[in-house]
Amino acid sequence: MSQSSGPIPFPSGADSDRLESWKEIASYLKREVRTVQRWEKTEGLPVRRHQHDKLATVFAYKSELDAWRLSRQDYDREIDPPEDHENPYGNANSNDIETANPPDSEPPPRPRSFSTYLLVAAGLLALIAGGYGVAKFLMQPRVPKKTRLIVLPFRCLGADAAEAAFCEGLTQTMTTQLGRLDPDHLGVIAPNTASAVKDYPIGKIGTELQVQYVLEGTVTRSGDQVRIDAQLIQVIDQTLKHAIVFSHDVGDILALQNDVAQSIAGEIRLTLSPSEHERLESAGKIDPAAYEAYLLGLVAWNSRTPSGLVKSVDYFNEAIQKSPNFALAYSGLADAYSIASAVPTDAMEPRDVMPKANAAAQHALSLDPKSAEAHAALALANQSFDWNFPAAEQEYGRALSINPSYGSARQWHALLLMAQGRHEEALAEIERARTLDPLSPVIDSSRIQAYYFARHYDRAIDEARKALEVEPGMLFIYYHLGQSLLQKGNFADAIAVLNKAAGMSGNSNVFVMALGHANAVAGNRAEAQKAVAELAARAQKNYVPALYTAAIYTGLGDRDNAMKWLEKAFEERTEYLIFFNVEPMADPLRSDPRFQDLLHRIGLK
Repeated sequence: MSQSSGPIPFPSGADSDRLESWKEIASYLKREVRTVQRWEKTEGLPVRRHQHDKLATVFAYKSELDAWRLSRQDYDREIDPPEDHENPYGNANSNDIETANPPDSEPPPRPRSFSTYLLVAAGLLALIAGGYGVAKFLMQPRVPKKTRLIVLPFRCLGADAAEAAFCEGLTQTMTTQLGRLDPDHLGVIAPNTASAVKDYPIGKIGTELQVQYVLEGTVTRSGDQVRIDAQLIQVIDQTLKHAIVFSHDVGDILALQNDVAQSIAGEIRLTLSPSEHERLESAGKIDPAAYEAYLLGLVAWNSRTPSGLVKSVDYFNEAIQKSPNFALAYSGLADAYSIASAVPTDAMEPRDVMPKANAAAQHALSLDPKSAEAHAALALANQSFDWNFPAAEQEYGRALSINPSYGSARQWHALLLMAQGRHEEALAEIERARTLDPLSPVIDSSRIQAYYFARHYDRAIDEARKALEVEPGMLFIYYHLGQSLLQKGNFADAIAVLNKAAGMSGNSNVFVMALGHANAVAGNRAEAQKAVAELAARAQKNYVPALYTAAIYTGLGDRDNAMKWLEKAFEERTEYLIFFNVEPMADPLRSDPRFQDLLHRIGLK
């Protein structure tokens, strides 16, 4: 336990008495750096810090160290522990710049007790005595766990909104680059969660997300130059592991990101495959305007709103127009079409845009066969429109083998597993996605959806209410909550939840449908018929999925009209039809041969 309770006054003659680094302190005490760092945490070794911004430099005074040493009777008898070469957190010995430890940050993890070192010594004695089997057991090297890293949103040194969007997009692409470096040994937290914790103290980030490294920094644009100033911080002792400064012409932005990625890989001792080395070394030039349009497209796509998705299509098309061989722009365009035409977004009609999505994904793969984004984009198109589920499964496998940290691919794969009734596998895939993006409302929504499809309504209701406490604006969580309450027979509560969400959404199409269906099931036929009329009026001006009208007729018990509108939905290739083998809303139709034939044509039978 530390014996110091507050700031120590500076001794007189401080300049000549001062030691300027961990190395000097360790040399003066004739110990290893790790030992003196441990003594500071556990024995009150008087080490000081000079703070500047978020970082601090360490120093100490010889007179204070002498006084501390005299106060410890067992100082001369204590030996240094052996170096831990298998430490997954890296080696802190050489760094004397640390992040400042805010008052509310989590305390650092306790170092290994002295008994650990006695155990090692016992193993050595056993080996010397000939007890090789026992020694081998005692001396087994600790297998390092998978290292986890988080990229906090880069700060843009400029007040322009476009610059802020550029930096947000750059953070996302940097996260993706790092996620595919050495997938077996490095996991990278997703941007959504990184954005949510960006103001947390370093210690709290490490504790809550179980990360060993934090990458943070700034981006500066000046004319045709882009500069990244970043710090790789080691969480276990909150030291600056590595300072990164790279500056390139804007046209070399891909090379700039690759330089940062390779620098980090070398610092935390990742093993890059030959193909990954080749990819990082082969980044070519790109039109700066194309890359900026791509980053703006990523930011707009990430909003997941109808207007944001439509805007992202425009940005990705602009990037392709300016740089026709830009593979990532084609992948982004494919994803934008797929999500914009899916329920509940329904901003575009599937028949109009999904062939374009498939073509864009195929072209992205022809430009970069090792792109996780391109494989996932093709998988989503196969799943949502072509209903080629084996091909989708295969493409997800390829995407995740390239970049296991790609959270969107895991979430979309989980949706495929749900559609096929593979509920346990779907929940396992969602949990893998959550380890990388634990604060994502989209992934939370998918998990609740999985419980709903599996008929675990109580669990879905409980999880939805917990999620809404954290993210009260997530509309599709309200949707799943309302549907689960409806299946439990809690009609009044279901209608109240869906009414609230409808108001929040501006009475969007999906909530007109959900309320119409809930009122139909509850026996409020007039309200249900009003919803049918409202959707018909809207369809005169904009695309409204036929599936919505089919759902209300299903609730009313009108099988003929329900099947008529489901056939229209089939002709539209509405993405949500793939869930109708597990969707409880469709249960009243399951005994109808027409419905079973529809499932067969979709590929679900």
